[in-house]
Amino acid sequence: MDRFKTRNIWLVVIIGGIIFAIFMREIGYEKFIFLISSVNKPLILLAVFFNLLNLITFTITWRFLTPADISLYKLFKFYMAGTFINNITPTFGTGGEPVKAMLLGKETGTSKAECFAGVVSQRMLNMFPFLTIGMLGIWLLFSKPRQIQLATWEIVAMMFSIGLAFSIFGLIIYFYLRKDKLSSFVHSSIRFFAPFIGLVKKGFDHSAYTVAVEDSINSFHGGLRNIHHNKYGLAKATLFSYFGWIFDILAIYTIFLSIGETHIHISVLIVTYTISMISGWLPLFLPGGLGIVDGTMAILFIYGGVPVEMAILATLLYRLASYWFNTVLGAFYLSGSLKTG
Repeated sequence: MDRFKTRNIWLVVIIGGIIFAIFMREIGYEKFIFLISSVNKPLILLAVFFNLLNLITFTITWRFLTPADISLYKLFKFYMAGTFINNITPTFGTGGEPVKAMLLGKETGTSKAECFAGVVSQRMLNMFPFLTIGMLGIWLLFSKPRQIQLATWEIVAMMFSIGLAFSIFGLIIYFYLRKDKLSSFVHSSIRFFAPFIGLVKKGFDHSAYTVAVEDSINSFHGGLRNIHHNKYGLAKATLFSYFGWIFDILAIYTIFLSIGETHIHISVLIVTYTISMISGWLPLFLPGGLGIVDGTMAILFIYGGVPVEMAILATLLYRLASYWFNTVLGAFYLSGSLKTG
């Protein structure tokens, strides 16, 4: 396990270095140094602060959905530990969710299935504000057709990204409503992956895990049902989820202010952010969407009218203030949680 984590960390560092080198080459070394030296440093710190507010509000969202009685700070530590795993593992951005549930269950003695139900519910709930904000960006984009011209491929990419997100969201809701379909899907997945699991765990027999898997599904679905009945908690969680996404978008906007680019249209900012985040879900072999998110964001900013150098620099600084900052902070908290555990 330790070798696996170390290998993944080195993979992230190498990919990050390659991205940095490519972006810096596009700008030019001397111009890059000049632009970096001209950045408004207090505004960069403000962007990091907005990123922290994003993390805190998402933690609060999780707190409203978890059955465990735990302090916000401890829950924040577990949230960041899971974020670290999400950022270094190529698992659809969900590799850290079981880690969050495990740490929470171990700390509070709550059923891991119930804890995992809270984690998944938080991810499900976060998608709704994310999609509505993305749709708002699209509406703003098309309400100003003379200011912003889109190529056909950009419109297709935008619609595909939003359609993919809605499809995933709908599939999750469907599995919640139809527990039998969720059970069938999980068992089919285990049978499909059994040969690959057998390479790691000799003698693995998926049939031996049937009862345990079914019990976990029942506990998990029961946890989701309990959360669904908590109307007041769901309403507050949804509100804080909106705040979380807004803080993240404010972080990007502050980055643009820090480099002196003040004319970016809000629709370009929101749509680029939405599509870039969704693009990070596609490459299952890349940790945390690293490289895909960066490239998509820079390209869309450029096609949205932002000068090439500014688009690349803004993307680098935003990813530094969010992805890389979150990864380092998450590693710190995961290390501390494992030591105390």
